[in-house]
Amino acid sequence: MDDHARLVSLSEQLASAISQRDVAAVRSFLADGFVQRPAGGAAVDTDAFLANISKIPGKILFVKVEQLTVDIWGDSAIVTGIQQARLEIDESVVNDRRAFVDWFVKETGDWKLRTAVDLAAN
Repeated sequence: MDDHARLVSLSEQLASAISQRDVAAVRSFLADGFVQRPAGGAAVDTDAFLANISKIPGKILFVKVEQLTVDIWGDSAIVTGIQQARLEIDESVVNDRRAFVDWFVKETGDWKLRTAVDLAAN
């Protein structure tokens, strides 16, 4: 599998792990020093990011990524796309759709997510 296909697959696997609240699996995708940066918000470190996943309210019906683009420069890559999540909270269905920019780096030959940026989607 080439790097482009590997990064697409990793993005899809990460979304699946989040949908299952599988923080051990999510952690395995993260680089040392991982940080999530919500647009306009404070940086979130690895431990807080994983805790936030485990605290997602309600029942997660799915989390998926779409419209993925991949740009690779040596051992660094940017994956952009749309993340869509559907949750059931108190018998109401909530759709959350947001754009994202994920910066991946190679650590000991494996692609790992160094920084995740969430953006408002239209």
